[in-house]
Amino acid sequence: MRFIFVDRLVAVEPARSIETLKNVSATEDVFADHFPGHPILPGALIVEAFQQAAQLLIGMTSGFGQVGRLTRLSRVSFRRFVRPGDQLRLRCDLRSASTAWVLAAQAEVDGRPVATATLEYALEDARADTPAGEQAERLRALARELQQAPLDLAARGIPA
Repeated sequence: MRFIFVDRLVAVEPARSIETLKNVSATEDVFADHFPGHPILPGALIVEAFQQAAQLLIGMTSGFGQVGRLTRLSRVSFRRFVRPGDQLRLRCDLRSASTAWVLAAQAEVDGRPVATATLEYALEDARADTPAGEQAERLRALARELQQAPLDLAARGIPA
């Protein structure tokens, strides 16, 4: 992942839910063009933040032995603008899991809803020396880095 949209893990319940934070900074490159004099975080980047949180949940649930391949994005709705200085709180809840995962995602700023979506993933084994294995290692490294935040993942049985 070249751009990281998860600054902190707030809560993780493997195979159930994840809650993350993204601090929206005025120095992010996107605000130079979107829009000059009226900076707004693009909806596509909010969806990317959902995706990164969902991938962390999938990885943490499987001990980073699987990654998800986004197969469908539906019911996407944006309610309010997200601007520099906002703290975006994201939550992904697993709605169903079998060979595919379906997650309900929601984002809020100051307790007010800003976006919702449903994400569907096909699960792929993260074998060494494969793109899925490389992705799993990047997710493991991100989780390790985020572990320095107040949430103690090891205490929840999530391998680092």
